[in-house]
Amino acid sequence: MRRAVRRADPGEERGSAEILTAVLTGAAEFGPYREVLTELEAEPVERVLSAVRAARTAAGAGTVEEVLWAAWAATGLATRWGALALRGGTLGDQADRDLDAVMGLFDSAADFTDTLPTASVTAFVEYLEQLQIPRSGIRRDQPTTPGVTLLSAHSTVGREWEVVAVAGVQEGRWPNLRRRGGLLGTDELLDALDGMDPSALPTVSRSLPLLAEERRLLFVACSRARRTLLITAVDTADGDGDLVPSRFLQGIAPSGDEDPETYTPAVESAPSASLDLRTLVATLRAVVCDPQRAEAEREHAAAQLARLAAAGVPGAHPDSWYGLAGASTDDPLWRPEDGPVALSPSNVEALSACALRWMLERFGGSDGDSAKQATGNLVHTLVQAVAGHIPKDEVTRSLERVWDRVDLEADWFARRELARTEEMLESFRAWLAGSRGELTEAGVEIGVDAVIDGNLAAGGEDPDVRIRGRIDRLERDQLGRAVVVDVKTGRTLPTQAEGQAQAQLRTYQVALAHGGIGGVPETPGGGRLVYVAKSHNKTGATVREQDALSPQDVDEWLGVIRDAARRTRGPQFPATLNASCQYCAVASCCPVVDKGRSVTDD
Repeated sequence: MRRAVRRADPGEERGSAEILTAVLTGAAEFGPYREVLTELEAEPVERVLSAVRAARTAAGAGTVEEVLWAAWAATGLATRWGALALRGGTLGDQADRDLDAVMGLFDSAADFTDTLPTASVTAFVEYLEQLQIPRSGIRRDQPTTPGVTLLSAHSTVGREWEVVAVAGVQEGRWPNLRRRGGLLGTDELLDALDGMDPSALPTVSRSLPLLAEERRLLFVACSRARRTLLITAVDTADGDGDLVPSRFLQGIAPSGDEDPETYTPAVESAPSASLDLRTLVATLRAVVCDPQRAEAEREHAAAQLARLAAAGVPGAHPDSWYGLAGASTDDPLWRPEDGPVALSPSNVEALSACALRWMLERFGGSDGDSAKQATGNLVHTLVQAVAGHIPKDEVTRSLERVWDRVDLEADWFARRELARTEEMLESFRAWLAGSRGELTEAGVEIGVDAVIDGNLAAGGEDPDVRIRGRIDRLERDQLGRAVVVDVKTGRTLPTQAEGQAQAQLRTYQVALAHGGIGGVPETPGGGRLVYVAKSHNKTGATVREQDALSPQDVDEWLGVIRDAARRTRGPQFPATLNASCQYCAVASCCPVVDKGRSVTDD
């Protein structure tokens, strides 16, 4: 307590600690000061005074044991600590230790009284101050090997050292708010045995008592130092680690009353020095590359990196730093003399959306043998079997025979996907039967191969393009025009407008118009996307239609195809935000989304 209060004499002030000393030693009465102290300040003083008064009364005719007993009884701690000890838990363990300490004090008083029955309380206090209590059979006055005593905070109670180091004062370790009740919920059981309403238990904070106990233990540990106290903590929140200094360190700070010539702060901030080589290298690299740092600091960091690089530490040498090396080559992926640029209709769609995604997935960025793709290929094969009028039971048996070859890892998931696949086939059967009034089958798995001339030979920028692909189904409408049907197994549906502009179907229509089937130009009749994973009560499967391209539309779409062909040349592949970015398998390498933000071109 640092609060200053006014003495009985006006004009003179005395600190609270000085008042307490004067009252306890009998040099002053507590009454004159009671009115100027707050309840918080006065209550502990009154408790101490009640014990002192009881001891003074017993000291007139009693022995040291009797005086000690009178003071102990006046504190009322026997009932409180006894209840806590019986209750158990963290506070109960501390109450056990406190009661053991009191019992030890009474044992010392009994031994002292047996030896000197008429000795005064003052003599007993002097005896205790000079006494070195044995612990674990080792006497403190015996010479020991020089060293450091390692103890828990609980074990330091009642002991002092010239120098004390409290290490590892980290959040999560100190305070450690992990519940002590264990798996069986011992704390809740004790509360219930004490008569607490179980329905009210969830509203009682379990962490606050633990926080108070952890704070008290830190105070105990810090107060064991006579001369020097060292508290250590590590802050790696900005590195690869997650260590954060304890919240208790915020309360350990100079009060302002210390002598600046002799006072050393209890906690000093020090530069972060991680023992992890990866973090150390990253820190030094950050300093070297930061133009805001002082030149001397950057040179020192560079010298340390050179030492680490000479020792073979990964990442220390600039040759291995990301972004510093130049491009391996500036050569394009193709030259005009290489012939037509081969594109599939799905490539045109991918390049129109994002050239970077097309490049990364084409050259190893996606898993072509994934279970999802394998399931899609299987469904396409069975769809053709259904269209070939193979009996339903035979298709089902074939599906069950080959299903075990699809690795879906979990049995429950495999069973669910099998049932979903059977539902897809049923949806396709329903669509096929419902569309026969307006479409007639012309063929399945039809190969398409069309060459569209460019103008590179005349000095232009458009290369020859070869469109190659395979149409799931080719139908004829009532006018005899070719209608492209593409069966989709995905569950993400495009809008009607997106279906009208779908690049894959439009590219197939352009290929048909340029003799993609047998070299004979066809009149495009539009296209249909049949989503068999989404059933529809009228059409069987959900359908997105695309209108037939007119000759003007075909010429306009040729520009899109030629632009896609130019994008494949490289060596630069721009990233483009689009609606499918959220499903992109290579987003971690894309600089326009958060996952790949570190991929930049300086």
